[in-house]
This record gives sequence, C-alpha cells and structure tokens, in this order.
Amino acid sequence: MRIATNGTTINYEIDGKDGAPWLTFSNSLCTDLSMWAPQVDAFKNDYRILRYDTRGHGGSDVPPGPYDPSMMAADVVGLWDALDIRKSHFVGLSMGGVIALSLMLDHPARTASIAVCDSRANSHPIHMERWAARNKGATDHGMGWLATDFTGHWFTPAAHAANNPWIAKVRTMVEVTQLAGYIAGVNVVTSVDYRPRLAELDGNKVLFLAGAQDIGDFPDQARAMHGVVPDSQCVLIEGAAHLCNLEKPQDFNTAIATHLARFR
Repeated sequence: MRIATNGTTINYEIDGKDGAPWLTFSNSLCTDLSMWAPQVDAFKNDYRILRYDTRGHGGSDVPPGPYDPSMMAADVVGLWDALDIRKSHFVGLSMGGVIALSLMLDHPARTASIAVCDSRANSHPIHMERWAARNKGATDHGMGWLATDFTGHWFTPAAHAANNPWIAKVRTMVEVTQLAGYIAGVNVVTSVDYRPRLAELDGNKVLFLAGAQDIGDFPDQARAMHGVVPDSQCVLIEGAAHLCNLEKPQDFNTAIATHLARFR
C-alpha cells in the first residue's frame, strides 16, 4: 500500500493483531520492508506491525535528495498521522537506527520506545571517505557493484559459507535500489551527529543493539551510546554482522522482545 505524506509517497504494509500496541520497523540503506519478515513472524501475535520503505527505497517514491535524519523522521510521523497511529514502538537498523534517534529526540510524545540497531550517533572523516568511495563505485559501475560490496560485509563469513538465503535476497534489494535514492540516503548516515543530544533520551525507552561481528565500529558505537544514556539497554549479538536481524533472527527477536516486555 502507498500513501502520500511529507511531500512524498511512502510504501507500507501492516500486519499483526488488531488493537495491539504499534510496532514500527525501519529498513537499512538499500533494502526494503521485506528485510523484517523474520520479525513479523515473531511479533505478529502481540503487536500491530507497521513496516515501510524509507523514501528513495523499495516501493516508495524517490524525490530529489539529499535526505537528512529530520526529514526521514518527519516521514514516519506523517505516516503515523495518516494511519491514525498516536504512538508506536520503533525498531530501526543502520539508517533506520539514525531515524529512531531523530524520532525520540524530536518527537518523544509519539515514540513509545526505540531500538537503535547497528547504527551510529555521528560520522567521522574515515566514515565519510568510505561513503565517498562507495558513491563513486556505484556511479561508475552500477548498483550490482555496490551489492557485492554491501553483502560482502553485511553478513559474516560463516553466513556466506552456509549460503544463507538472505544474502541473495539482500543482494537483489540493493541491485534494484535506484542510484539517486541510494546517494540521497547516504546523506542520512553521513550527516548525523547526535552526540550532544544523546543525554536528552529517556534511557528507560532505549535499546542499543549490534551484531558483535559487524566489521564496522557499530558494536563500539552501541556501547558508547549506551554509556552516555542512563538506564538504556545494550545487547551485542554473537555470530552476526551488520544485518543481525536476518543472520541471527532468533537472538535478535529475543533482544527486541525483552526490550518491549518492559512496556507491557
């Protein structure tokens, strides 16, 4: 389904139990709402689940960029308004985790809780250089080149050796993402610096989570954010890289369920 909000059109799906608390999932860069299929199966009996494609991705429109965290959070609030959702729990991974931080900081009354997964509070020069190289590679060689780069480190070597079926599915998601949507979305993860505002978060409503084998600094980022947000929770999932919800879905779902159980 598609709905107009915040100057664009967003693709979304709703699953789960009527009348139950809302639980919203937000995808990573170059993926779509289907990446949350293992979580729908785990939570559909207890929650009303909203999945959506961020602008520039999946079935959503690709308006001109760049995009930024506040814009992406406004998309979510607009989607909630259109669907008459007054408050929702929110789980975001990578780019979705940046959106989670923006939501709770700028729209706390609408955000029941957040899980910030394999994400960061700020960028740094090395991070920016890597994204510039990826942007050039994708521009010069196409999204298939980027798909190889991303899937190569978004899953552990063990997952590749076992031919985890999600690797091929994610590869297709990256390949079909429009270059313009990808480049506009990169700005979301490279322009963020929420370090001065992290202390504003209500830690009782925050989970920081990362795959322990993520080759980026995301495990360190999760620990660092947890360290400055009193009363927050932090979980590292062993045997998982960046897309830990797909590589270790049972462990990921247990961590999210434990987090959400605090509000039932």
